[in-house]
Amino acid sequence: MLISFLLLSIFFLSILSITTGTIKIEPKKFYNYLVEGTTGNPIYDKIIKCRIPRALGAIFAGMGLAIAGLLMQSLFRNPLADPYLIGVSGGASLGVALYIFTSLLFKLGIPQSIWGFIISAYLGSLVSMFIVLALAKKVKQITTLLIVGLMIDYISSGLIRIVIAFSNFLGVNNEVLASFLMWRYGSLNSLILKEAIIMSIFVVICCSITYLMSKYLDSYLLGEMYAKSVGVDIKKLRIFIILISCMITATVVACVGPIGFIGFMCPIVARLLCGTSKHIYVIPNAMLIGAVFLIISDILVRPGVVIPTTSKELPLMCPLSLIGAPIAIIIYLKIKKMGI
Repeated sequence: MLISFLLLSIFFLSILSITTGTIKIEPKKFYNYLVEGTTGNPIYDKIIKCRIPRALGAIFAGMGLAIAGLLMQSLFRNPLADPYLIGVSGGASLGVALYIFTSLLFKLGIPQSIWGFIISAYLGSLVSMFIVLALAKKVKQITTLLIVGLMIDYISSGLIRIVIAFSNFLGVNNEVLASFLMWRYGSLNSLILKEAIIMSIFVVICCSITYLMSKYLDSYLLGEMYAKSVGVDIKKLRIFIILISCMITATVVACVGPIGFIGFMCPIVARLLCGTSKHIYVIPNAMLIGAVFLIISDILVRPGVVIPTTSKELPLMCPLSLIGAPIAIIIYLKIKKMGI
């Protein structure tokens, strides 16, 4: 029942996403575009072609980040864990920044492609993840570990700003800097169909593998001793969680930039709505909830939606942080009461 409701919500929100913006398109014209291949107006046709990848990207980025967050929470056995808070997203962003600007600064002539973005983001996220895991062996409290993750994210942000400063000093094209800064705050605005399709394929594959591993994840949540008793290889499972979560995060970051709170909020909401922590139920619901959250956020940040007179788009972090931060505070206070 819940899945049906979420699927229906995604369907209507996707239509709203394609028809809402600075220039509004009537649903009837969009229907004509789907049936006949044109609205009868070339301007509307072009707008729809630009908005379809955006809606598609919001759906699959939301799904992917929700599962990446769920995997982080399962790995650390704590609802506060999230790729953004742990520093994985920051490491991926640093990897992309170095990939973009190193070639420009040193005139290496490295061709920039979506695959280069994904690989560099993946390497950056893995480095951050391994640093956090290395420190996790020495740190017992998860809250301390989360602070360490935030510090890694701040270090990544500082290094990115240094790279940007050098790029600006050495006369890198201002358009490149402007587009990178917009990407840095998370945006679906510049997403093209090719990138949306690549991202959706990666996300679907990773989420499918995660769903097939749901029983192993359930046993891991019950404790390492129990997981070992039922035949789970703990080391291999941890490597699996790290690789899949980093791959999802890196792919999304490479395509639409770092987006926080989706990976943190959606697994929690999914558990509350499902009334269970079993991954076989939580995974599909978390995916759909992530898609719903990100589509709504993407609609709210568009020019003329929240602020009627503006012509500039807001960063995705604006609505997401307003929703996610209060949830984080409530959960943190509950954890403190439990003495964790």
